Amino acid sequence: MAGEKGLFEVLKIGLNLNGDLPDRDLIRIARRCERLRIPVWIGDNELFKDPFYVADLLADHVPVLGFGVISINRGCLNILRNIEFLINEYRDTVFLLGIGAGRFKDSKKALMDVIECLRILRSRLGISIFCGCSSPIITRKSSEIADGILFNYGYPDFLSWILKFLKRRDIYKISYAPALILPSEFEYDLLIACSIVSCSSKRFIKEFGFHNMYCELSRLDFKDVIIRRKRGEPVDERIMKYGDVLKDKFAIAGDYSSFLNRILSLLNMCDHVVLGDPFFRDENSMRFLKKIIRNFKS
Repeated sequence: MAGEKGLFEVLKIGLNLNGDLPDRDLIRIARRCERLRIPVWIGDNELFKDPFYVADLLADHVPVLGFGVISINRGCLNILRNIEFLINEYRDTVFLLGIGAGRFKDSKKALMDVIECLRILRSRLGISIFCGCSSPIITRKSSEIADGILFNYGYPDFLSWILKFLKRRDIYKISYAPALILPSEFEYDLLIACSIVSCSSKRFIKEFGFHNMYCELSRLDFKDVIIRRKRGEPVDERIMKYGDVLKDKFAIAGDYSSFLNRILSLLNMCDHVVLGDPFFRDENSMRFLKKIIRNFKS
């Protein structure tokens, strides 16, 4: 297996950090993660700064830096060139690269592009390569190639279901989900992130009976939803309608005790849990990070 052998035997918790904050705040949070010796995982979104720019900004400040996940729409060779630059430039940093389909019109082509890119990256890079997965077919096919899978599920029943489709069991398994300690002023941001995750797989929707919710939420233009949220405009009623379900089933969220219990249940099935957006935005949640990590250090 590429990369640091046994990496996730020690590093049980990681933090997602998205590039829509000022550079100084990104560096400040990254340094905080460095003191705690936990990985930073950078997200990819057309509304955020380029993830490779963010990685270049932060690589000197963290021991382990992951991408979760880079959209294949950026082009496999472009991804390869950018990662090679970072590896050569920051030799003391461990890089973890996750790729995924991103937005697509043709699901078959998107799947083929991801699988082909996984093969290219595995043959050219000496780091751990991951695939972002939420549906059975890409889980099955990518698990034959990748070093690990980033699952968009933070609910034990969902994670248990998707794990059944792995072709190989000896790969890294990572739960990557929206996270927040409640109550919080960022609760609506949590619901937006959960709404996006909930619409990521039609097979999943059918399996767990979320058809009505999917029909309503999939009509949303999430880019517009995020833009309006940043402007401080009123929340979307369709998202609020399913607020309780989204928090319970698609997030790692709740008071401190229930938050810890959810992480523990996930770590019984996977190797590593990434606390997704908006955890890093909420100073109250971030104050608990050191305490959280103490519970899961090997």
